[in-house]
Amino acid sequence: MVGVLADPDLYTFTGGEPPTLHQLEERYRFQAGGSPREDEIWHNWIVRCDDVAIGYVQATVTGEDAELAWVIGTQWQGRGYAREAAAAMKSWLADEGALDFSAHIHPHHHASARVAIDLGLHPSGQLDEEGEMIWRLTPLE
Repeated sequence: MVGVLADPDLYTFTGGEPPTLHQLEERYRFQAGGSPREDEIWHNWIVRCDDVAIGYVQATVTGEDAELAWVIGTQWQGRGYAREAAAAMKSWLADEGALDFSAHIHPHHHASARVAIDLGLHPSGQLDEEGEMIWRLTPLE
């Protein structure tokens, strides 16, 4: 994943910088331990194409609420991998009982907005503390 996440352009909308191997090892060790909150579950999946890691999808689940996130390495972007991986996670989470889905997307990150639209999410009109738009899909929709 170090190579997948190595391009600084990947952080244009999210901030930050490419992680080192040591930083990724620590991040994954922390994530593998699960959420420190008893009422919250983390799901972290590596996205693969032809047995090569190309990105990841994540979900933070609290009760029936699932917050989704996706990152695909720049050399694999524009091929539908984010949409496919996020849709697979959303479907799996729905089968596990999730009803409300959301994602936080930078207002100018049009590619992620297209993924959200394909998942059935829509902008809520609410911004989070980092200025990202909260996109939502609820069971009433």
